[in-house]
Amino acid sequence: CSAPGALHSHGQQATTQEDQEMYVRHQRLTQEARQHFKILKDPFIDELRSSADVFESEDIRYVRAAVRQTASHGGMLGVVGDSGAGKSTIRKDLQEWINTSGAPITVIEPYVVNTSSASKSGRPLVAADITGAIIRNIAPGKSARVSVEARTEQMHQLLKDSARAGRKHVVIIEEAHDLATPTLKAMKRFYELEDGFSKLLSIILVGQSELAEKLSEKSAEVREVVQRCELVTLPPLDQNLAAYLQHKFKCAGHDMARVLEPDAIDAIRTALRRTENRTFGGKRTAQDVSKCHPLAVNNLVTRAMNQA
Repeated sequence: CSAPGALHSHGQQATTQEDQEMYVRHQRLTQEARQHFKILKDPFIDELRSSADVFESEDIRYVRAAVRQTASHGGMLGVVGDSGAGKSTIRKDLQEWINTSGAPITVIEPYVVNTSSASKSGRPLVAADITGAIIRNIAPGKSARVSVEARTEQMHQLLKDSARAGRKHVVIIEEAHDLATPTLKAMKRFYELEDGFSKLLSIILVGQSELAEKLSEKSAEVREVVQRCELVTLPPLDQNLAAYLQHKFKCAGHDMARVLEPDAIDAIRTALRRTENRTFGGKRTAQDVSKCHPLAVNNLVTRAMNQA
């Protein structure tokens, strides 16, 4: 795109954090921009209608396969990615795959208004919420028993009966980086629910980079969970950025080359780099990180098109 103040790759980038953040604020493609670029459908708003619309790189294919494998065959999986990296898309893709393939898998998504243990509003997700969600999903309309022990026994029996009827069960917890330590520790007990040698629950924890820190082997409090949990990461798009944008414009019936000049790809990568303080092994250090994730890319290109 060419416009006053538009992005260029010749060493120019935002000079302040405020300028950088401005690039990635949400904005819709205006009618004027659509008309100018002769594009009828916004490539970045409500663009995911089916699994065919999901961009696939080697990294995304691996994470998708790991999620499906866990849901189908058991295990505990942590899916880690920055905000806007596509974690919710992976979850939706799993549900779409279950719906279209007819896989006998019940997806259980415990939900409270605020899962953060540090939040002053709402309340954190606790093990009792997960137990209640399992009961509601397996036996809709059935009242949960009052005492914790009776409710846990009820959940276990319902899982056994459902598994013996041929169904599998996967608990998916989003924003898992906000889970309190006692809830994380409880994952071991849910994971160990069995009927003979058969595990009754798969668990998928979805969260931002802080989840990887919480599930570090150096964290003694949750070590038993860490030992059972595989971690997969949704990395930035950097090396797949051109292919990603080509895919988005193609899905909208348009050619990327009619909108973006060749050097725009490098300009986008440059604009979406940040210096952040991150904690690794208990030490906080400044890191040069890429924020070249789908949501940030979508918002940045939309703003550039509107400005042009």
